[in-house]
Amino acid sequence: MTVFLASFMGFADIAAAQQSGSDNSYFEVETLNPGLGDSGRINRDTPQATVESFLHHARAGDHAKAAHLLDLGQIEPDSQRRVGLERARQLEQILTRKVWLKWEDIPDRRDGLDITASPKALMAGEPRRSIRLALIDLEDRPVPISLERVKPADGAPVWLFAAQTVDNLPALHELYGENWFERSLPDWARAQVTSGLEAWQLIAMPVLLISSVLAGWLVYRLFRNTGDRLKPRFSGRLIRTLALSLAILTGAVIGYVMQRHLFVFSATIDTFLGPLMLLILFGGGLTVFVQTIDMILERTLIRDIAELEQPENREMRAFQTNLSAFRRIGIVLAVVFAAGLLMTQVNLFATTGVALIGSAGVVTLILAYAARSALSNIMASLQIAISKTAAVGDSLYFENRWCYVEKINFTYVQLKTWDKRRLIVPVTYFVSEPFENWTKRDPHMTKVVKLRLHHSADIDSLRARFEDFVSSNDKVIDKDGARVLVVDHDASGMVVGFYATAEEPLSAWTMECELREAMLKAARELELERAEGVQYLPAERESRVSDFATEPDEEPGKPGDPPDED
Repeated sequence: MTVFLASFMGFADIAAAQQSGSDNSYFEVETLNPGLGDSGRINRDTPQATVESFLHHARAGDHAKAAHLLDLGQIEPDSQRRVGLERARQLEQILTRKVWLKWEDIPDRRDGLDITASPKALMAGEPRRSIRLALIDLEDRPVPISLERVKPADGAPVWLFAAQTVDNLPALHELYGENWFERSLPDWARAQVTSGLEAWQLIAMPVLLISSVLAGWLVYRLFRNTGDRLKPRFSGRLIRTLALSLAILTGAVIGYVMQRHLFVFSATIDTFLGPLMLLILFGGGLTVFVQTIDMILERTLIRDIAELEQPENREMRAFQTNLSAFRRIGIVLAVVFAAGLLMTQVNLFATTGVALIGSAGVVTLILAYAARSALSNIMASLQIAISKTAAVGDSLYFENRWCYVEKINFTYVQLKTWDKRRLIVPVTYFVSEPFENWTKRDPHMTKVVKLRLHHSADIDSLRARFEDFVSSNDKVIDKDGARVLVVDHDASGMVVGFYATAEEPLSAWTMECELREAMLKAARELELERAEGVQYLPAERESRVSDFATEPDEEPGKPGDPPDED
């Protein structure tokens, strides 16, 4: 019991010490902004209190008070008052324009401990002396907006905006602060309409969108007209195909440049508008890349599937399938690369505002569930490309249909049937169902024609006719391998099989029809010329039963009575 009480009291003392701020998680300095003078009553005890106090005083126009919430230790004391006023104004604009503050993520404890953090987090349950609020891009690198806990030699620890953040403020303000456009606006346009939004921003948003759409439309019309003039040349088809993608890309570039350098919006708009513009920009660039590769491949590869069906084009079928596989793998890698680069550019998991998107677990699960079919089709498509179970131009027997592989796309396989129809099959279904690949290793195909003949048919005579057909038909490639065999029989007759081999499936099917016609003709002719007792074609026997029933009005004859005489 004594041990339990001692342990409990020890834990209580630690918790009380952390709550009261008597831990050692701070940076020690000699003095705290001596050039600013007395700070008066400013709440700097917790990270949340520091941010709230800074915004309160800065937005009220009291930048002298707000300067006390900055760590100006790297500035000479004589210049701290002047520089502090300037840096406070700059920081106010940066926080308003570029930082989406999630107040629930800013600790309201003296020790900076995050009580909502996951137990697996690196600093879970640990006091902190530095907290990053956001990560903002400069021209060459991203820089943090951070808070640090600082303790002067003659006072208690307080939370201030870090000295490194204060040093980066001029460069950040040069990029994201008030520019010449905003300074030229009248006072009514710069007045705040709602929290964080000025009147000019509500006007500039439609202007930006209309300018982007107009620029995209002009590029689209220009490329479409140019492509129409250059048709049917390859350059004309390429320009016409890329018209829409280049229009989207141009609109995104115009919008991104205007949003970055002309209309510097507040964080309320910029947090979502910036990533959206980058997403469209990367998507447009990726589409241009994919369409260009597709057009080059279309010009390089054989487009007529009938030409690929020929046996001598076996290497070309393999080459075209390999290029198709490389195209799909390249697109997957390009998408992954573009997604990674996009996340890097927008700091998807680093900036507080956009991290809302990354931390939306429910939305992520919904999207993953909705995309499961597409992802499984993509993986199945890569499986076909790597394993070569079916190549472009291969002849297949799939779902009781004779067809050729015309295209292998990400989500479906396009099959061309023998009667010129197109069969669209999801890739996952295609790889999960068995099919016959008639040109996987050898396109040669043996066909058999089966005829039911009478038991008395002369097989040797039919064999002679069959040998004449084999020797005279160019579609039969294995003359010595052709055979005539009796494969079955029953009470009604026997089944005779005529076996012959052709070079490829289409020739084999035509040869099979010609062979059937020739053998039926031979059987009919031999039937007409048959010798006594020889029959070729089977005939059903008919049995007639006489009805000896007497008519009702006739008297039956008596036994022994002689027959009536005329």
